[in-house]
Amino acid sequence: MRTTFVTLALIAAAGIGSAAYAQTTTQPTTPSAPGGTTTMPGTGSPTAKPIAGETAAKAALEAKGYTGVKQLKRDSSGNWSGKAMKNNAEIAVVMDPTGNIREQ
Repeated sequence: MRTTFVTLALIAAAGIGSAAYAQTTTQPTTPSAPGGTTTMPGTGSPTAKPIAGETAAKAALEAKGYTGVKQLKRDSSGNWSGKAMKNNAEIAVVMDPTGNIREQ
């Protein structure tokens, strides 16, 4: 009788312990990526902070290797366009609100 009681107590303790463990899980977080993008937990899709000001747009272009950034203008869609130097040549650049750059 005594061994049966001890056995039942151990089984109950194991069941309660595993139930408590299952309740303490946490969601993983994803650190911020370069350029201000973050991944929302569970979605896997990045969300980006828009490039708001001319100074921030110029800094973002310079961080991608462009120099001599000038004539930056923002259109109604939030795209920044201007001229910049890369590999000793002046080129037209367009940067969308999320920081993606196209050379023209």
